[in-house]
Amino acid sequence: MVLPETNETKVAEQMIEFLLAELVLYVKDSCTPKTSDGGSKQQQPPQSENQDANNEEESLTVAAEMAAAKLERIGFAVGYRLTERLAQNKTWNAVPNQDTAAAVAAQQLEAVKFLCKEVWMDLFGKQIDKLQTNHRGVFVLKDLNLKWLTRFPSGTEQARVTAIRLLAFPCGLIRGCLSNLGIPAVVSCDFLADGQNMAACSFNIKVK
Repeated sequence: MVLPETNETKVAEQMIEFLLAELVLYVKDSCTPKTSDGGSKQQQPPQSENQDANNEEESLTVAAEMAAAKLERIGFAVGYRLTERLAQNKTWNAVPNQDTAAAVAAQQLEAVKFLCKEVWMDLFGKQIDKLQTNHRGVFVLKDLNLKWLTRFPSGTEQARVTAIRLLAFPCGLIRGCLSNLGIPAVVSCDFLADGQNMAACSFNIKVK
């Protein structure tokens, strides 16, 4: 959609949600092992029912891990490029004595604040709801109403599994953002309120 007043190209938020949903399905299908009927896997010799069940469970677990890793890598690329664009005109605060632990912690905090404000605002039209840190490289970002999860029903296991799968994307996005700013980190996520509200979640960042 082109706005005649500004001549800027905009994309509706719903389209991003649909695209992300299709991306999750595509990645899941691409990582799911095919059966012999599909022609991509050779016929295996007969096995006992227990062996078949164990092999199938192990195969599905590996496929789920592969899908999460693939979504995380895609999110990383998006976050890295988005941060590169948003940080072009950013004026960073000068930090003296950059080799000291206090200076490193200050740089990390400024980068995470940039993520919580500018990056989150560009993605979701709002800042992160709450930022917590121990000032030693550990940060917890809480979003009480993540837009990408607002349509998920609460209380169903299938919705929870799909939401967990989808959250690999913003985890990668956060890691890509911080990587662009020179901060390697590990990012994980949790649901708040025991998963009753699918849209309430926290992102846990551990700087390497």
